[in-house]
Amino acid sequence: MTAAGRVKTIRISDKEIICIDYTNCKPDELIAVFNLAKETVVNSGKKCLLLTNFYKTFISPSFMRHVERETYPLKHLIKKNAFINTTLPQRMIIKGFSFFLRKKDFLSFASYDEAIRYLVSDENES
Repeated sequence: MTAAGRVKTIRISDKEIICIDYTNCKPDELIAVFNLAKETVVNSGKKCLLLTNFYKTFISPSFMRHVERETYPLKHLIKKNAFINTTLPQRMIIKGFSFFLRKKDFLSFASYDEAIRYLVSDENES
């Protein structure tokens, strides 16, 4: 699957959600998908809701360094980011990353449905 097939926008309850699917991505693919997702967020020109799927994905150190560098300048464009299919180490990385960004709304969920409910709710909206 190409990076373009891994980033799409869906609409639920009159809210637009950018879905980022890292399923089975290799380290070099992670960065390509991230860059496309970043471009989608920037081009939206507004605060975005993100649903990020890490099913069967290893988050490499080089990917995390890239995400740190590239996310900080556009954190104001991310309203909420819900993560699904994460392992315990990935949840710990996400928690640390949200602390680094000073964003309390980067959360992991056990299921797609829980993540969607969180994203479309008014909970934690600023």
